[in-house]
Amino acid sequence: MATKVKQLPLWGKIIYGTGYGGFSLVDRVLITWLFYYYITSPIEGVDALMPPFLFGAIMFFGRIIDAVADPVIARWSDNYSGRLGRRMPFMLFSGIAYVAVFILLFYPPVAQMSALNTVYVAFFLGIYFILFTAYVCPYLALLPELARNNRDRVDLATYRAVWGLLGLGVALIGSGIIIDLFSFHGMVWLMGLAGLILLYLPLLIRERDYSEAVPASLGLVEAVSTTFKNRAFLYYLAGNVTFWLGFNIVTLNLPLYVTILLRGTEGDTSIYFGIVFIVALLFFPLVNFLSKKLGLKAMMMFSLVAFMVILPPFFFLGSPMLGLEAETFAYILMALAGLPLSVILIVPDTIVAAVSDLEVKLSGQKREAMYFGAQGFILKVAYGLSSLITGTLLQLFGSTAAQPLGIQLTGPVSALFIMVGVIVFMRYPEKEVRAFQEELAAKEGWN
Repeated sequence: MATKVKQLPLWGKIIYGTGYGGFSLVDRVLITWLFYYYITSPIEGVDALMPPFLFGAIMFFGRIIDAVADPVIARWSDNYSGRLGRRMPFMLFSGIAYVAVFILLFYPPVAQMSALNTVYVAFFLGIYFILFTAYVCPYLALLPELARNNRDRVDLATYRAVWGLLGLGVALIGSGIIIDLFSFHGMVWLMGLAGLILLYLPLLIRERDYSEAVPASLGLVEAVSTTFKNRAFLYYLAGNVTFWLGFNIVTLNLPLYVTILLRGTEGDTSIYFGIVFIVALLFFPLVNFLSKKLGLKAMMMFSLVAFMVILPPFFFLGSPMLGLEAETFAYILMALAGLPLSVILIVPDTIVAAVSDLEVKLSGQKREAMYFGAQGFILKVAYGLSSLITGTLLQLFGSTAAQPLGIQLTGPVSALFIMVGVIVFMRYPEKEVRAFQEELAAKEGWN
């Protein structure tokens, strides 16, 4: 029988969640505002620093680098043996560099459209995504190690989601306000500092006290190929990846929805983002309860179907609909999106933690990081595609008040990708996963 380790106390669950808040804050600021910064340019006297399609292509390039880094860092973390454990050393050494590169990306070398800016952004985006993975992949792998059953994992994922939502809220609500009060660069520095503090709080947990931290021994190719033999993981992955491909298209265009379609200011983005995240936060307790009561598959299906229905009407943002003023209609859509968002912030990684338990049956080893790394590899490619698709839509169909069709199409296009996810995820074998978890829990003596 495996050596019994301590169960993570309440303070540990809360502190663990802050890391998610840290990288959610930093990454969401970058994803939301870097695209906007370069294609519209808030620099006085400069129309744009880069065409939309070129920026989308560079983001796709960065995501490919990020995708390749995921399995490499995952295998490194799974096989690592150190005094601080398998995960904490990676988090310790990547956090500061990650935030520093985030800040540098908002300081292009030339205040005009230039090839030098293209090289600069391509280089530092690649470094940014590698550092992001070096922190996030080991961090996520801690979830199934610190919590050994679905009930505890749902609780840990809920605390993490609360911090993640707070990070997203600060990034999306606070960023617009700070930009209006100070400047883009003032916002970037303040967000970077806040994110840095949150990233380092989880290191207060002594990993070896709460995790077995037994290094794996598989090589990179064998580790990746074995992971993709897990049938439950593949069905989950296909559903989750198609969701994020579609949802990230919408996320990239949120500032454009507000400033172009709704004719608001950059600061007005805070109102719309605030509605989404307040609704999501209010529904976290209900999602926690229902995930334990109904199961993870049912909750994931609800979230996917809800977004598939909610996103197509984004085409009509800026127009009066159903007898409602344009702003009122937009507020309702944002509020409706908050409920399925609360699910997607808790359930997916809890499912990854569950299917990673099946690895014991496949290879006889525990390789939690590789499952998050494999997911990250596919997700990063999807994120890159979403940037490329967004840039293409805006370039071909327009991204201005006079020609807004490219922005309007992003909602329906996103829903089509999510519909594919719904069809595939229906085959996720939840009963099989639960049965093996119960068998493993009995063997290892976990409740």
